[in-house]
Amino acid sequence: MRVLLLANFDSGLKYAGRVADAVAALGAEPDIRIPTTVVPHRLGAEQVAAATRRPVRYEPWPALVRAAAEADAVVPVFEGPTVERFIREVHAAAGDRMPVVGTGYVGMVLYDVVGGYLSRSLADVLAVNSRTDLAEFRGAARGLGLPEENLLLAGLALLPATPQPLRDGPIRTMLFADQPTVPRRAADRVHLWDRVLGYAQQHPDRRVLLRPRHRPGEDTFHTMEHSPVAWAATRTLPSNLVIEHAPIDGLIPESDLLVTVSSTAALEAIAAGTRVAFVADWVNDAALNPRLLPSGLLRRFDDIDADRLGSPDPTWIEDVFPAAEGPSPAERFAARLLAVAAGDAPRVHQALWDSSFHAGRRATDAALAAPATSRWTPRRVAAGVLRRALRLVER
Repeated sequence: MRVLLLANFDSGLKYAGRVADAVAALGAEPDIRIPTTVVPHRLGAEQVAAATRRPVRYEPWPALVRAAAEADAVVPVFEGPTVERFIREVHAAAGDRMPVVGTGYVGMVLYDVVGGYLSRSLADVLAVNSRTDLAEFRGAARGLGLPEENLLLAGLALLPATPQPLRDGPIRTMLFADQPTVPRRAADRVHLWDRVLGYAQQHPDRRVLLRPRHRPGEDTFHTMEHSPVAWAATRTLPSNLVIEHAPIDGLIPESDLLVTVSSTAALEAIAAGTRVAFVADWVNDAALNPRLLPSGLLRRFDDIDADRLGSPDPTWIEDVFPAAEGPSPAERFAARLLAVAAGDAPRVHQALWDSSFHAGRRATDAALAAPATSRWTPRRVAAGVLRRALRLVER
């Protein structure tokens, strides 16, 4: 059974790699590819190597649509609107031989909850990361008359079924997981990095690692506008503070405390038994942390400086690690995907496709696209270029 897995950013490639390992363990043939057109990608060789050990191919978008139409199953790991576009194009190309489609979320669902679900809802298998997400997705499905059978409570595919026991020894290494756009304002980001610097100064016996989301020139789903590398050039850093670009998977086990505003790296740290603090100097939708309030881990930086740290709330742990025991989230996703492809579990793509909601959604998108297409004809584009050129001459 051939399973095509697609991703265009490092987090998605990491997700695809875990699912590829799981489907291979069940006897299927995974094939990971990265689109070179239509959706952005600037994955560096180091990002690819850190995400998966499996071979990766690069192909234009149309070739991926054709390959998907010929596969037994396909797993597009893109942002929601791109997943929806891809499924629609594969549906048109495949006709009656539509492959089984599975998808999921590469991180915690902290914003656009319903919109993100709807743009992924045409999938036969939609891997859900938490019990809270499942309840909200089911509510949206019921409100819109959509089948719910594609919703699989699996947990985040990057995580194990059960987290390791929390380590409570002395803090020797603090890892700060920076985010490219949280907070977004330059002044807020500088304040945050200055607090990390202050932490290093207050704790000279501790190693402090400031880990940017990506290197300058690399790309992720959220691209960094203000880099801590540029900030560091304007500061005198203490010797125990280092800006570290190594893969975070390798840094987490070496760390005793991970600090972040709202990065999914926090879940990976909890899975590894590492203590976590979510910075609560900002608590608002832009910081993506209101949905983290049940964790019991939000702390102002003053508390983090003073080692006033919390333990994760057990109810929240049960929410974000729903598998609890047995197969890992990636294994659960892979098992359901292959079961549907083998005909051992029901398919719902066609029922979703034919639903009044999705039929109306496609009609609305087509109606909105038509005026834009008719407006920007080649002649109109050329005329616009000429007008702008004449204005420049007149100046």
